[in-house]
Amino acid sequence: MARTKAARPEQPQEEPNRTPSKVPPTALMKSPPQAQELSHEDRASLKDFLERSDKPFSVTTVNPKKRKRSAADTALRIETDLFVPRLSVAYEIQPATNWDSLKRYKRVAVGNESIALGECILVKHDMSQDDPRIDSLGQWKAKVLEVRALDPEHVYIRVAWLNRPEDLAGGRQPHHGKNELIPTNQLDIIDAMTVNGGLNLFEWDDSNDESPMPGIDEYFWRQTYDYANTKTFSKLRKFCRDRKPQNPDEMILQCESPKCRKWMHVDCIVKDAVQRANRGTAREGKAVKIKKRASVASVSLDPTPPATAMAQEGAYTAEFLVRGSPNGPDDTPSEVTQIVVTDAEGEQRTEHVTCLFCREPIEPAISVYGSNC
Repeated sequence: MARTKAARPEQPQEEPNRTPSKVPPTALMKSPPQAQELSHEDRASLKDFLERSDKPFSVTTVNPKKRKRSAADTALRIETDLFVPRLSVAYEIQPATNWDSLKRYKRVAVGNESIALGECILVKHDMSQDDPRIDSLGQWKAKVLEVRALDPEHVYIRVAWLNRPEDLAGGRQPHHGKNELIPTNQLDIIDAMTVNGGLNLFEWDDSNDESPMPGIDEYFWRQTYDYANTKTFSKLRKFCRDRKPQNPDEMILQCESPKCRKWMHVDCIVKDAVQRANRGTAREGKAVKIKKRASVASVSLDPTPPATAMAQEGAYTAEFLVRGSPNGPDDTPSEVTQIVVTDAEGEQRTEHVTCLFCREPIEPAISVYGSNC
C-alpha cells in the first residue's frame, strides 16, 4: 500500500523509555510502558502488518464490572484525559502487542502544523477529497489522546470523538448551537494521514452568568455524553417558563427587577405576546396601519429592521425588535426595543417588553446575555 509523508511524529518529543512492570490480569493501566527498540526482523514484520490494512488497530471500551472472566487475561487500560471525570473509561486495543511495539510521541506534525497530546483536530472522513480548502463543518472532530509510530510513514493517533448533536441519541435539539460539539468517551485509532489540521475548542460554562460566550464562528462544548457506559448526557442549565436550556446563537433576557432577576428566552416572550393577542388580552399599545406596496416603485426608503424573534398563532404575528440590532454594515438597526403584534388586516400594535414572571418592564434597561445576534 503506497503512502506519502503527510504526517510524522516529532522526534524531539518522543516519550521517555520506561521499564515494563508486571501487571495483574484484572488491573487498569493508566500509562502503558514505552516500546523497546525492535530488531530488524521484528520491525520488518510490524511494517508488513501495518501495510496489510487501512485500519490495523481497533479500540474497544470496556466496563470492568461487566467484563467476562474469560476475557480478563490482559490488563485493561484506562483513559482519564476526557474533559470531565465522568467520561473516564477503561479500554482494550487489538492487537495490543503490535500497538505497544510502536513508539509513543508527545506531538505529531501534520504538514506545517504541530499538534500536541490533548489538543483537538479536524479529521477527514473521505480520503478521496483533494480540495485544499478545509470545510471545518464537513470534517470530523476529535481530541488527541495518544500518538504512536513506527516511522514517518506509519503514524497512528488514538482519539476521543467530539460528536455533533445530530450524531448522538436524541439528535439536534432547539437549544444546540450551530457550532456546538459534545465530547464523548467513544475511542478510536486513526491514521495520522487523515488529520486535516488543528481545531480550537472553547469550553462554555452555561451555568455561570459571568462565563464568556463562544464567538459566532467558534466551536465550543458545554455538555458531555457517556458513550461507553451509561449512554447519558450531562445536565444543562434550564430556565424561563418553558424550563429549556439556552441556544447560544439566540438571545435571552434577564428581568431587571431585584426581586425577580429571572432569565427568559426571547422566543418565549414573543409566543406569550401572540397568545395574548389571540385571547384578546394584549396590553395597550400604539396601533399603526401598514400600507401595502402598490408597485416596485413604492419601495420604502426606511426598511423595517428584521426581527430578532417571531411567533405566529391564529390571525396574529408577534415580532421582537431589539434596539441597535441587527448591526451589520448593510443592516438597518431598530431604534427601540419593543414587541410588534400584527393582525390579519395588517394593523400593527407595539408593546413594551415585560417580564414573563413579574410583568415588570425590561425596556429601556434591557439586559441581553449570550446573544450572537
